[in-house]
Amino acid sequence: MSILSIRILLFILILIGIFIVFKAIKLLKNVFNGVKLLMLPYNDNLGHFTVSKSGVYAIWHKGPLFKKTPLTQFRPHILNTATDKEIKLNRSILSPRSKNFDTGRVELFTFKAEAGHYELKLVPGSSTSRFQAMIGGAIPLADIDLNHYSIEIQKSQAQILTILSIPLLLLGITSIIGGLVVGLLAEKIFI
Repeated sequence: MSILSIRILLFILILIGIFIVFKAIKLLKNVFNGVKLLMLPYNDNLGHFTVSKSGVYAIWHKGPLFKKTPLTQFRPHILNTATDKEIKLNRSILSPRSKNFDTGRVELFTFKAEAGHYELKLVPGSSTSRFQAMIGGAIPLADIDLNHYSIEIQKSQAQILTILSIPLLLLGITSIIGGLVVGLLAEKIFI
């Protein structure tokens, strides 16, 4: 095989790597940029939302950074208003986080929902594990002002896709760098 054909194959590898990186970034972006169905301040305790398309949805907590949160005081409860059936909430495996300079968001739960009308109620309880609650109680931070905290429900994607996007991103970057480096050094390597 000639050096030219090896370089062409490596150039194709770089293009494939760019495509993989693009797809992986798009998968990661979908975690944070889903369509918001409801934004419920903790003070309201009750909100209604409509799911127009069956799928996976997520419950996010939003509030100021570096302050105690009401996560140990409230637990979300979702009810299908047509069937009076409670929706099973699954703890977020990765708990993706998003921050700007003064507020942060963290994914707490995911759930599957069919098209229909739903009710979100904040009931007494904890949205965190006992270990997280113990750590949070030990940290001396300012008291909780519920006016600054809210719960958001947004369209999400299956968490397995989020988990797969990280190795895909690494594979794409490796393909780009490997194709570029080996392509530049092809005459020294393959002679």
